Amino acid sequence: MVLIKKFSFTFILFLLLGLNCCTKQASFTSYRSLGSEGMSAKPYVFELNDLSIDNTPQNLFIRLRNDNSYPFTNIFLICTLKSGENIVLEDTLEYTMAAPDGSWLGKGFTEVKESKLWWKEGVVFPREKPVVVEISQAMRNNGSAEGVSSLKGIVSVGLSIEAQNQ
Repeated sequence: MVLIKKFSFTFILFLLLGLNCCTKQASFTSYRSLGSEGMSAKPYVFELNDLSIDNTPQNLFIRLRNDNSYPFTNIFLICTLKSGENIVLEDTLEYTMAAPDGSWLGKGFTEVKESKLWWKEGVVFPREKPVVVEISQAMRNNGSAEGVSSLKGIVSVGLSIEAQNQ
């Protein structure tokens, strides 16, 4: 009986360790919760100074959480990676947030959907500090040259960094 309990415990332990090894763990994930006004046009800054990443290539992802009050089917973002005073990467990105039938593309069971949006593959982070990522929205209404000052319905914005070899 004791042998069976030891075997069962050992089997469950190895099973849990095996499952843990198969999951993709993010090296870094951080979110900024937004107020009821939504995502403003000002940049949201993620400081990466304490992040210990060696010279291995990393994949960068933007994470957005939206609810049903988001009025658009897409989003434009300006994403910048800075090292010291230098801009290492800067991209204007467009992502589709809803399917043609109007259903949200993100994951989630409630009104809030989370989208993991691909930004850059194989980034080797610079050594010069400070290292920061800035994410801002660049949406406009049709026919308007002025940008939207606040995106209602975006409840949080985040950044994930994952090792490329995962």
